[in-house]
Amino acid sequence: MSNKAEGLLTNTDFRRLWIGQTASQFGTQVALLGMPLVAALYLGASPMQMGLLGFAEYAPFIIFGLLAGVWIDRFPRRPILVAANFFRGALLLIVPLTALIGFLNMTVLYLVAFIVGICTVFFDVAYTSFLPSVVSKEQLVDGNSKLETSKSAAQIAGPGLSGGLEQVITAPFAILFTSVFFFVSAVYIARIRKLEKVVTDAKKPKNMWLEMKEGLHTVYTKPLLWGVVRCSTVFNLSWNVIFSVYVLYASQELKISASILGIIYGTLGVGYLFGSLLAQRAVHRFGVGPTIVGSATIAASGGLLAPLAVGSELSIALIMMLGQLLFGMGVSMFSISTISLRQVIVPDALQGRVNATFRFISWGSLPLGSLMGGMIGGAMGLRFALFAGGIGLLASACTLWFTPLLQLRVKSFRELTLEKDVSIKSQGVT
Repeated sequence: MSNKAEGLLTNTDFRRLWIGQTASQFGTQVALLGMPLVAALYLGASPMQMGLLGFAEYAPFIIFGLLAGVWIDRFPRRPILVAANFFRGALLLIVPLTALIGFLNMTVLYLVAFIVGICTVFFDVAYTSFLPSVVSKEQLVDGNSKLETSKSAAQIAGPGLSGGLEQVITAPFAILFTSVFFFVSAVYIARIRKLEKVVTDAKKPKNMWLEMKEGLHTVYTKPLLWGVVRCSTVFNLSWNVIFSVYVLYASQELKISASILGIIYGTLGVGYLFGSLLAQRAVHRFGVGPTIVGSATIAASGGLLAPLAVGSELSIALIMMLGQLLFGMGVSMFSISTISLRQVIVPDALQGRVNATFRFISWGSLPLGSLMGGMIGGAMGLRFALFAGGIGLLASACTLWFTPLLQLRVKSFRELTLEKDVSIKSQGVT
């Protein structure tokens, strides 16, 4: 095991991808709390405006998700990663610049969030599809775990940095740090030297609509893939019902300061870290399928704790931190397991379209969740919106019980690769 880990760390291209992805995650996490803080504290946004901000950020996954998959399967993925992060860094500079000249308003924030979201669609789909070009299949779980560990570190430090910067230099100018992280990421990923093989079928005429349909058909007709994407769709919708009003709920109803809120968000990163360290062990002990089902259940249980936060300031903070911890740990294990599953059982020529289909369907529910959260929070109260989202999270985990995942008890993804014709074919994945 240690030799495999050593081999991965001596892979220069993987190290550059790892550093680039780490910088990108830090940029994402500072912006994740920073943009809502700009809206809530600097612009005094209403619950509906907070929901619209989330909608603007995630709507590109519906509009451009499938198109991104076709492009990413047709062209080398590294230049797409570099361009996406360069443009994210440049676009986010608009927030502090417009604040400096007194022009910043919610319309500007919506536009920046939407265009940055387009870049995020292309980056996320290309990044997930790019890893198998850099490491071997036997190293995928280890590679995904290391990348998830970086996400954990960003989750721990990023929100705290964002909350602290908001109090020192105000939220709009904290976004400057986000831009720097994205530029650093673009530079490191640009330095990856391994040439990608763009696998296409030369005999097939290139038809964008048919290629999109092929990605959709692959996901829909494979029970394991469809079970995961169905769960993720309900999960993401429910989580964004919560997240769209979370900052408003914490700052207005619970009177939590930006710095304490940053610490609470940082606990999410601690959960991600635990999850990234436990994912491979869980797969080895319980099997691939049970790990996926169990991790979704753990994440869902954490989502219900925020609306239950009552009592003293300390007890409220601790309850919310526990919720973030469980949520982060479950999501991390779920992400590592399901991404590794896709990377193993999906042919390389379809990786971009299958990953884009996952993003299109599951992340496409995020803007709807944001709107629902804003509407429910405005009509029924912020705490009620959090309860509604928490119940939806539990429902999403329950959907996995109606899939073949619990029977998928292979103890490693290498084993899954070697035995896929025997153990998976009967379940619909070939």
